[in-house]
Amino acid sequence: MKRLVYTVMQVLALTVAWYAADRAAAWLGLPFSGGVVGLMVMIALLLGGVVRPTAISHGADWLLSNMLLFFVPLVVSVVQFTGLLEAQGVQLFLAIGIGFTCVMLATAFTVEWVCRFERGRRLRRLRAQRGATA
Repeated sequence: MKRLVYTVMQVLALTVAWYAADRAAAWLGLPFSGGVVGLMVMIALLLGGVVRPTAISHGADWLLSNMLLFFVPLVVSVVQFTGLLEAQGVQLFLAIGIGFTCVMLATAFTVEWVCRFERGRRLRRLRAQRGATA
């Protein structure tokens, strides 16, 4: 029961963070979504040590494991707009495919960059510790 409450609190915290980032992006008139702003802020908070990964891990795992539920409205929309799919289906699927590929590449490069940055930071810290003891 304690783990469930902990997970729900983390999901609520992530939802509030997303909503705040979305409102900030709209208020600032940014040309990209609040999700991107939230991702940048969350990366900065994690790298800066303000937020520990364990503070959001259960909530993030739950959201990722239930991600299919967030796409149910998309499937309903596809069923309702079959005429649009018949007329412009190829263009839509091409746009979706290109968008999906761009998101996956951007995510992969971001994760790789953060991992390299963290490894370099740990290596510098380790070298500094060894240099101080020698």
